[in-house]
Amino acid sequence: MNITQLLTAAGLLLTACAQPAAEGNYTRFVDPKIGTGGHGHVFVGANVPFGMVQVGPTSIPQSWDWVSGYHDSDSTVVGFSHTHLSGTGIGDLFDVTVMPVVGEVTYARGEEKDPQSGLWSYADRTKEAVRPGYYSVPLVRYDITAEMTATERVGLHRYTFPAAEDAAVVFDLENGGCWDKATETHLEQEGDTRITGWRYSTGWAKDQRVYFVAEFSKPFAKFETVGERYARASFSTNDGEQVLVKVALSPVSVEGAEANLAAELPGWDFEATVQAADAKWNAELSKVKITTTDQTARRIFYTALYHTMVAPSVFCDVNGDYYGSDHAIHRAADFTNYTTFSLWDTYRAAMPLMTVLHPEKMADIVQTMLHIADEQGRLPVWHLWGNETDCMVGNPGIPVVADAIVKGIEGFDREKAFEAIKKTAMNPDRGNGLRMRYGYIPCDLFNEAVAYDMEYALADGAAARAAEALGRTEDAAYFTERSRSYRNYFDPATRFMRGRDSRKGWRTPFDPFHSTHRADDYCEGNAWQYTWLAPHDVEGLQGCFGSRAKLIEKLDSLFIVSPVIQGGNTSPDISGLIGQYAHGNEPSHHILYLYTMLGQPWKTADKVREVLTTLYHDQPDGLSGNEDVGQMSAWYILSSLGMYEVEPAGGRYWFGSPLFDRAEIKVPGGTFTVTAENNSAENKYIQRVWLDGQLYTKPWIAHADVVRGGELRFEMGAEPKVWYCPQEPEAYADQRPEKRLFTSEAVEAEIGRVSAQLTNERIRWMFRNCFPNTLDTTVHYREDEDGNPDTYVYTGDIPAMWLRDSGAQVWPYVQLCGNDVPLQRMIAGVIRRQFKLINIDPYANAFNDGPTGAGEDAEFYPQSPWVFERKWEIDSHCYPIRLAHHYWKTTGDVSVFDAEWVAAMRNIIKTLREQQRKEGPGPYTFLRTTDRQLDTKCCVGRGNPVNPVGLIASAFRPSDDATTFEFLVPSNFMAVSSLRKAAEILTAVNDERELAAECTALADEVAAALQKYAVVEHPEYGKIYAFEVDGFGGVQLMDDANVPSLLAMAYLGDVDRNDPIYENTRRFVWSEANPYFWRGAAGEGIGGPHIGVEMIWPMSIMMRAFTSTDDEEIRDCIAQLLTTDAGTGFMHESFSRHDAANFTRAWFAWQNTLFGELILKLVNEGKTDLLNSIN
Repeated sequence: MNITQLLTAAGLLLTACAQPAAEGNYTRFVDPKIGTGGHGHVFVGANVPFGMVQVGPTSIPQSWDWVSGYHDSDSTVVGFSHTHLSGTGIGDLFDVTVMPVVGEVTYARGEEKDPQSGLWSYADRTKEAVRPGYYSVPLVRYDITAEMTATERVGLHRYTFPAAEDAAVVFDLENGGCWDKATETHLEQEGDTRITGWRYSTGWAKDQRVYFVAEFSKPFAKFETVGERYARASFSTNDGEQVLVKVALSPVSVEGAEANLAAELPGWDFEATVQAADAKWNAELSKVKITTTDQTARRIFYTALYHTMVAPSVFCDVNGDYYGSDHAIHRAADFTNYTTFSLWDTYRAAMPLMTVLHPEKMADIVQTMLHIADEQGRLPVWHLWGNETDCMVGNPGIPVVADAIVKGIEGFDREKAFEAIKKTAMNPDRGNGLRMRYGYIPCDLFNEAVAYDMEYALADGAAARAAEALGRTEDAAYFTERSRSYRNYFDPATRFMRGRDSRKGWRTPFDPFHSTHRADDYCEGNAWQYTWLAPHDVEGLQGCFGSRAKLIEKLDSLFIVSPVIQGGNTSPDISGLIGQYAHGNEPSHHILYLYTMLGQPWKTADKVREVLTTLYHDQPDGLSGNEDVGQMSAWYILSSLGMYEVEPAGGRYWFGSPLFDRAEIKVPGGTFTVTAENNSAENKYIQRVWLDGQLYTKPWIAHADVVRGGELRFEMGAEPKVWYCPQEPEAYADQRPEKRLFTSEAVEAEIGRVSAQLTNERIRWMFRNCFPNTLDTTVHYREDEDGNPDTYVYTGDIPAMWLRDSGAQVWPYVQLCGNDVPLQRMIAGVIRRQFKLINIDPYANAFNDGPTGAGEDAEFYPQSPWVFERKWEIDSHCYPIRLAHHYWKTTGDVSVFDAEWVAAMRNIIKTLREQQRKEGPGPYTFLRTTDRQLDTKCCVGRGNPVNPVGLIASAFRPSDDATTFEFLVPSNFMAVSSLRKAAEILTAVNDERELAAECTALADEVAAALQKYAVVEHPEYGKIYAFEVDGFGGVQLMDDANVPSLLAMAYLGDVDRNDPIYENTRRFVWSEANPYFWRGAAGEGIGGPHIGVEMIWPMSIMMRAFTSTDDEEIRDCIAQLLTTDAGTGFMHESFSRHDAANFTRAWFAWQNTLFGELILKLVNEGKTDLLNSIN
């Protein structure tokens, strides 16, 4: 084989490894031994998904880590029991244990130190085989190979015996799981191939009952009972002879067990039964098909998925009969009854995962829980084989039922379900009565008070969500308010949740690192872990800390403090520690996702990836804590898919960091595909999200969107990124003021027209808020003594009228004033006011509403009391001309071009000529006492020298910052276009041909100078326009966000959009070659020195969209504008590249109206679908 063939073969192999597993072959990726070491406590043996029977080996229990019957460190086998728990922290079950033996034995469990003390044998683990639905191991003591498989209610054994005259199968009804003790047993022979009986026991489940029938493939020669708890079926065997035993269980009766056997396993084909079990597992495992080249991660994933389907387990006969919580037999139920509800663990991830992968089973699970509520008076807490164990704290059944209601799971009575929730929530048992009396559970009156109350509060939050889904507003309000009870435990001095007594005093002494197992204010945790247990009310938790920043600061510390747990009897459940974050126990499982909820998703990604890759392994100790009936594995499944249900009954999954390149999930609506592009260990941060091909700007996905099918696509990268608005409001409430300064029928009609076309609720909301903001809040319309319109326009939160800002603010309304006389007069009033103000002082940029004397610049020079600020900016002349020209072209109204206009134009020409600096620096100077370098001018107010080459000096930029090199290029371009517009008006309207000629001549001169002095050669971008020049060869290569800017020149019409120099310039300014271009987690865009470094102006993002010819670029700009408003529904002056909630100027009408102008432009250009494609 040549090198080309070798490379081709290697490529094909790599491709094959990266493909989803072959259909029907997923069990090969499952390693049931993962989690059998450490504190994993997982079941090992044969079962089918959610089956009643978990048949497998039971070892001599030695300690807590043997509660599942199996531990990797132990090779003893006392028998093969038909019921096992998986991952729990308490032992029970091990019912109907059978053990193949040869010879005389001692009928007892025995002790490992004495091999003859009991039935037990060592297992040859080197030859042990285990896979879903099948288990096999040689028993060294008896030279027997034991194999087993199962159906839902039947365990099938195959024992390969040596040649023996005294071979037998022993039935052990004595020994249950750890603390379980038999109370009544019965063993009876029925013919020479069948044994029936039952086992009643007490332990964790106080009154457990299991009935069985066992049938042999070989008649036994002798049957004998040994005491009341053991029986021996004996026979002789040849070497290698196989004897099969079928054991069917029933929670109801022997007759039920017999019916179950007849229905599920009438024959003896062991291999076919193995294949059938394998097929059942593959059918379930194939519901998620992952694509990855990481074989270890694949093995961990499918093993985890397997572990999530051990329980809940079927708990009824094939005819529907089941043993109820009232200890009565319920006949022929019309639903499948389940048991093994480790709800305190599983409500967090395992049950939510069920709603995605097994919604058809969730209806029966909820039905089971509702019947339990009927039978015992409240929803289950930790239910096991018809018994309420009341293990763990809170009301964990409520979130599960509420989740099903919120998600629209069908197949149960939703109103009845809520009544069960309500009844349970109002039950005074287990400390809840104290809570209803005091408003919290006092720690001096109840053990584990903090844990109980916080779990109750969380359940109340879930109840409120269910009430909302059902339209029960009063119940929703009640439970929402009560869900805040946890806040009573927050101690602002220590910033921890802390025990509080009945007199509202704090528990002392207090150590947040301390734990006393099941005998302190917490449950299997300490203050470090429980402080975060309010996923239903993160906003309220933030309020406890005083701010989002303080909450995040404390959350950060959780992962870096000492991992040492203090105390003499610490909880062993506090494991899997990263700092004091304890992944080995459930109260911590949501914590990593709080960062996404708080607007720092990269920290969620960091921590989730760390947990996925360091606290889950493919070895026996591959779990960092108890498996807890599928919860630990369900966390892995959901998190590796990139999402997690943080809020109980929230109906949505928050994003983290997907581990796999692709996952296909079978859902009711078809297939839901999760794709992670450019995914790697380094590229673990979500950059952008797409849902069904449309840009998605949320940090979560609704359950409904998952189960209907579709594609969720993550774009991954190596840099932190926020692709959503962390402060997104729950509802898009109208933000317009009740009292509006000016109302236009045409504008309101346009808002209605555009809104009707926008299906994107977020864009519609912002458009309705922003587009009329200038009219609503800044326009002061009046008429002068001659009846002429006169309009004064604030820029926003500063009560002054900037010539530039006001011209830009009313610009988008001009197109609508043709059929709205009041609107037309208002705009005419703006134009009139602008030219009047220019004539008062052509060097001023901002004016008062009359000669009030308010302002900032009278310290060194006298100025008119009309002037608010006297910063010379070219655009202060250009914007009024631009507005007047647009108004004239749109309406044909020439009334604004009176003597005031002509006088203003003479002042404009005079000022612009002076600022060409041909006759010296001119009359203008500006000095201000300030701590801001660019808020005054150097050289005693003159600015840096320039070479008079025909360009016009601008002392300040449109940002109101001083220029460095006085010839501000974008403003000179705007001067050229404005002068040509003025010349057109002066000629056509005023017949001022000489003045028009002056305008044209100056425009021509400046235009020529721009081509000569403003174009520079950039080493990367080629010929580009400089931002500022001085005529001596000095250039400033940058761009500022404020308009006019280099980026905005095409928007203003000052250059052709296809001008190749502009194209190069546009690429340059939107790059890190521009010193004021910023890119960060919150977004990217251009800022400027006015606000400071790392602050992005939304105006720059809007200018990018205005000047773009690329729909994808436009879409990205709109998405960024939607996600950087800090949930206010308005544009801000600027926001931090790190955190959009850090913004300046909550009220900035120019940017608000500009956003509305952009949306209107896109709608009018037929890009409504583009806008609506953003989710």
